[in-house]
Amino acid sequence: MPTRHFHPVRRWHRLLALVAFSALSVLALDACNRRGATLDPRTGDPASPTTIESATGATPSTETAPTKRPPTGTTCGGRDDCPSDQVCVDGTCRYRETSVAGEILAASATALVEAGDWEGAIRTYDESMQAYNDAHAPVPAELLCGSASILLSTSTDADGRERGARRADQCFRSSLPGYPAREAVRRAVARLRFEGLDVALFDRAEPAERFFTNDVTRPTIDALAIDVQVPDAEDATLTPLRAALGTDASHRAIAECFVQDWEVRHERTAHASLVIRFATHLRDMGSYDVYEPELTVERTTVAEDGFEPCVAGALQAAITFPRGARTVAWQTTVDIDAHVQ
Repeated sequence: MPTRHFHPVRRWHRLLALVAFSALSVLALDACNRRGATLDPRTGDPASPTTIESATGATPSTETAPTKRPPTGTTCGGRDDCPSDQVCVDGTCRYRETSVAGEILAASATALVEAGDWEGAIRTYDESMQAYNDAHAPVPAELLCGSASILLSTSTDADGRERGARRADQCFRSSLPGYPAREAVRRAVARLRFEGLDVALFDRAEPAERFFTNDVTRPTIDALAIDVQVPDAEDATLTPLRAALGTDASHRAIAECFVQDWEVRHERTAHASLVIRFATHLRDMGSYDVYEPELTVERTTVAEDGFEPCVAGALQAAITFPRGARTVAWQTTVDIDAHVQ
């Protein structure tokens, strides 16, 4: 049998080809695996497999730091477009793991909100989150954000506002900008910034222990809720008045009076009872007649300063009525309540 000789140059070429093939295989595998690893969205470090971890490392709690999983809500066209712990559902990335009990309780909490049972809703939201923790599943963003909204809108003391801010922080970390439920929480938090809220704390890599660490400043107009009650809802004569009191100009006038009153009393609520009189007066223009409107807004309190006198004067200037075509006269009382949300 003839002896076979291996040419050294050919053997070197084969070795180079094998190395090139291995490199291309690695690149192809990496290109196919488009799903990102489960990383901390703030630091880029590998995420913990747990859901909501307590600040002390103890058992999970609904009142502590949120998961370090990537936030959900990214649009997708298939499973490879989502992080490894999420799947594409109806064009949106959502967590793979869930708790059916948590889903049921979340639906119940939403129904309680719609029914106006705030305390029941808050309690059921917490029970739903605990069900997800017990199942070692991540709490969905819509659950965290819905809970944050109800906490922020119903809190009446410092502890309640801190709890709402912590839940809002969990909502922000678990969702992406533009997520509808996140936007409602963002607006609710913005109304509390004058209460000493340090909004920069929401950008920290780790959740803050307290969020209301700044000095209290005066409330801003967007932080106020205004309720105007006009009696005789069926009286069509008062329809123009109701429309005038519901305009942005009227609400701004009321809000500015509240802010002025807050600087003196530092109270979160204010009330005004007003008497409003309206009449048209005939004015002879020679070839035609016009009926000039005249509106007066009177306070019922004897005080010269404060919320009610301020609102009376502000609405006197803010409300306008067009000229009429006949004689009209009426009088009514209006109750106005303003409070910090």
